[in-house]
Amino acid sequence: MTVDKSDVFGLVGRTLADKYEVERFVARGGFGSVYYARHIELDAPVAIKVLMVPDRYEGELRAEFLDGFRLEARTLAALAHPAIARVLDYGSVSIASGETPWMALDWIEGRTLEADLEARPDVGRSPAEALELLRPAFDALSCAHEAGIAHRDIKPANMMLVKARRGEAGLRVLDFGIAKVMEADEQPGSGQTATQTGGSSYSLHYAAPEQLSRARTGPWTDVHALALVLVEMLMGHRAYRSVDTVAIYSDILDRERPTPGRFGVDVGPWEPVLARALSLRPMDRYPNADELLSALESSLSLAEAAWRSSRSRAPSMAAETVPAGARRVTPAERAPQPRPPRARWIIPALAALALPLVALGVRSATRSDAPAPAATARPALALAPPSAPASVEPPTAVVAAPTAVVVAPAPLRAHAEANDIGAFPRRGPRVRSLVGTVASAPRRAAPSPAPRPPAVVPSIVIE
Repeated sequence: MTVDKSDVFGLVGRTLADKYEVERFVARGGFGSVYYARHIELDAPVAIKVLMVPDRYEGELRAEFLDGFRLEARTLAALAHPAIARVLDYGSVSIASGETPWMALDWIEGRTLEADLEARPDVGRSPAEALELLRPAFDALSCAHEAGIAHRDIKPANMMLVKARRGEAGLRVLDFGIAKVMEADEQPGSGQTATQTGGSSYSLHYAAPEQLSRARTGPWTDVHALALVLVEMLMGHRAYRSVDTVAIYSDILDRERPTPGRFGVDVGPWEPVLARALSLRPMDRYPNADELLSALESSLSLAEAAWRSSRSRAPSMAAETVPAGARRVTPAERAPQPRPPRARWIIPALAALALPLVALGVRSATRSDAPAPAATARPALALAPPSAPASVEPPTAVVAAPTAVVVAPAPLRAHAEANDIGAFPRRGPRVRSLVGTVASAPRRAAPSPAPRPPAVVPSIVIE
């Protein structure tokens, strides 16, 4: 007999609870494995989910972990929702490392949403189509959240597309085996829960910031993952496309959230809805799946119209005629694009300028107390490169002190606040102002040049 090396529990060919005959290994997840088995008496297929108890869990910690899993099984068994795979039975089996628990669940035939997305790469769905397909998942998680359960590993691989009769859900949410039972009053950053034992399991491409920092997880974590799945369906590819772990960590913690608009997909009023659902801080998101669904539904028609309008504009723009010898003006040239927030090059530049300018400012302030000649102020000039070089006259102008450039670094916290995502330092100081005022003196009335007044050096204040 050939041994399946993926069958780490050695269950293929064994019978559980004298009624489930394990026939084959199916898949492995974060905290266990799934097997295909048959109920001997009923001749019906079932899925057996076996929990992997971490080796470091010994004694009381192991018992606590098993008790929590048993509580989850009981709670999930009470979730009567058509889009949630039912828990049919529960037990434990003896393996080499000791006793480990298992669940028997409905066996569901179909194709995962992950496989469906891979079959149509970079082909996004419309808001109406995407929401209609995901609606059973929203409903299922709303039911779970109302019962005090958070899934914590929502992703396309845990959503099964099935053939459904009229009125039935065409999608099932799988793998509640690592779900978390919440305390009645638990909020982001609050205390111990029924199933918290120090372990964690999540899929990196769909992880929330609090999962990376091992902060408190809950329904707000599912909201974040649901939004990522919806964004993926709208774009036709993952929000985080990198395969490098460090790069994905950086993307997850980036303050610019991965909304459709960031990738050029116009969804109108859905943009701020998804931005809120993907907020870095759990307390800033929708508290549960039901509220996120309500926000999406209330603006669906406008989101659909914006999406269709943007798609219809693309061919018409390509069909515009251009006179011979002329160059087409791109949208980027028609209107200046706003500078992206927190440009990464600006902080090193300010740091390089800060020390010499501060030193010069101190020296200039102590050299003379004489007032500068009156000057007529011109409008403020933004610090942007000119479109063409300008002619320069002899230096007779007086440069007044520009508005101070204030660099205020956010304090680094040794410990995260109760409702924050974890002890992550901010990316860098905030630039409050980068606009100066330029003034010029009146033109010379006499042929002899007037004595040049002392220049007032711009001051940079660092908080």
